[in-house]
This record gives sequence, structure tokens and C-alpha cells, in this order.
Amino acid sequence: MATDKIFKTKERVRDLAEVFTSEREVRSMLDLVRYLSENVENTFLEPSCGNGNFLVAILKRKLETVKAKYRKQIDAEFYMIKAVASIYGIDISEENVLEARDRLFYEIKNFYSNTYNTKKATEGFWDSIKWVIKKNIILGDMLNKIDNVILVEYTTPKKYFFKRQEFRLIDQMKNKKRIETLFSIETPLQNYKISNYQKLCS
Repeated sequence: MATDKIFKTKERVRDLAEVFTSEREVRSMLDLVRYLSENVENTFLEPSCGNGNFLVAILKRKLETVKAKYRKQIDAEFYMIKAVASIYGIDISEENVLEARDRLFYEIKNFYSNTYNTKKATEGFWDSIKWVIKKNIILGDMLNKIDNVILVEYTTPKKYFFKRQEFRLIDQMKNKKRIETLFSIETPLQNYKISNYQKLCS
């Protein structure tokens, strides 16, 4: 799949104002914030993600950090899910959203296969990865229907466990307090029980 194609058709550029950033430009921009893009904990939101050029590049960097820091399978899987859970993308095109999801999933699948080729993933791991990607890479109109954009925050009160909360993005943006993270208001729309990482999607 070519990631450096600048646009798909003239009609898409006209209708969606769609322009794709080349792989070289993505790499150069992320190099400016290398200490952020390589940290598994840091959260990224791409409000017009296209088919995922930035999202995939960020994920690659986070996965390399996982590879360098965590040897045990249970740790690697936990931090791979954390890496995916820290990446958010929104796009007005359903085609782009579906393609971006696929690209993120196959990036993780190839990474797992190449890095842990003698090991079988823990039961529930791939279901959780797919679920997080579906929740984090979403269809939305950031110009005209931002009130409808809902994001899931994932926190880890203890190792190997996640807690999920849902927030309306516009509420975060209207928060008058100093925003230090993507999620800064205290009252979520939904609050879920803590789940083991293998059962995150349940």
C-alpha cells in the first residue's frame, strides 16, 4: 500500500479538501517531537486523519519502544494495547476510516509476527486490539458536527488492567481549565469497570 500518494482523485480533493501527507514529511514532522512520538504513554489525536499516514507512523514508533523495553509476552501485549489506546483519529470519509483501521491492525499484526514469531498471542489480545482501533479511529465531522464526536479514555489503575471512560470531545475543548491532556474534565458520559487487558472489549 503506497503511503506517499498525495491525493486519490480530483473529486475527493474538491469534495473533502483531501490531501495526503507524504511519508517523508510525516517522518520529518514526528522527528521534531521524537521524545513524544516514541513514548507509549503520550496521547495523539489526528482530527483529520485521512487513511492514517500519521497514525501508522506514530504507532510504529511506539511499538519500537515496546520492543526495546519489554521482553515478557504479557508485558509486551499490555503495552502494545496501551500504545494503540493512546492514538485517536477522526475523519469525515468512511472509506478513510476503514482503511486507517486496517492499516493500524496490520501494523500491529506484522510487528507481533516479526518480533514474537515463536509465540502465540494470549487469548483475547487480538479482539481487544480490534476493539480499541474501532473505538479510537472514528467517522466524524470536526467542522459541522463536533458535538457528536465521543472519545474513549483508557487509564491503567494497575498493571495489566484498563479502565474506560467516554467523553464528548466538545466538552473537553470548552473546558476553561488549563488543558494538559486530551481528557481533562472530571465528569464522563460513561464510566466502565476495570477490565483485564485480555478482556478489554467485553
